[in-house]
Amino acid sequence: MQSHYLCPICQSPMSVHQASQGLHCVNKHHLDKNDQGYWIFSQAKKPNIDSRQLMRAKRFLLESGVFAPVVEALNQYVASALASSPEPINHLDFDCGEGFYLRALTSSLQHLSNGFTQTGIGEAENALFAAAKSHADATYIVSQLKQLPFADASFDLITLIDKPLKGKELLRVLKPGGLFVQLAPGPRHLWQVKEFLYSDLTEKKAELTLPKQLALVTQQRISFTLDVTPEDAITLLEMTPYAWRAGDKQKRQMLTGDFSKLEIDFYLTLSTKLIDDKVN
Repeated sequence: MQSHYLCPICQSPMSVHQASQGLHCVNKHHLDKNDQGYWIFSQAKKPNIDSRQLMRAKRFLLESGVFAPVVEALNQYVASALASSPEPINHLDFDCGEGFYLRALTSSLQHLSNGFTQTGIGEAENALFAAAKSHADATYIVSQLKQLPFADASFDLITLIDKPLKGKELLRVLKPGGLFVQLAPGPRHLWQVKEFLYSDLTEKKAELTLPKQLALVTQQRISFTLDVTPEDAITLLEMTPYAWRAGDKQKRQMLTGDFSKLEIDFYLTLSTKLIDDKVN
């Protein structure tokens, strides 16, 4: 049976071997899901891997509900945008980490589609290991992210959480008319944390820029404050692309900070891939 996977070695389409449920291509390359419940297609030379302690801290904080307004908005807008979809929904969560946001959408997709599937892909194998243990019903893939092991137009829904859109791969694997969901930090996000990192901190106006292949459906700003400990503030910092700016000195300073009104600021953007457009 033909699958939507591409061979990581020769990029040929892969089929499912009925007896083993493994994958194989015409060039006799073969892949099997490992005993831990995830697939290894390819591995990055220098994947961004958190320590076990940091990964547990991130997961505990997310599961505590600190981003509940974000999760609620994500479910509400995705459910509304996909409510009229008659077909099974195939969902890809890009660079999914340990799968928190993938799991957060499971219930909504279950109500929308009887035959929905969820796939999480990332480079950090330890995070995918944790994701597979938490939610075995999804498919988890360890792979380099610059070249995705999927055929063109494989997914109805792609989520990109707290990361910039780079390159053309995500749009290549999104179906025409498919929904692209991006959660990106707003100008005030973690403002009290960034004050410890930037001496010339100024608020910059947010500008929406979409690739020409996408048409905007809606955009929502999600802003609220949290009352967190300095330790939790450091953990939230570790979830951002600018965590590298915080050395031991800044983290020690943060431990004396007041984060009782820590600003959370996101933009949730939903767009669709134009039906008559191709990603070249």
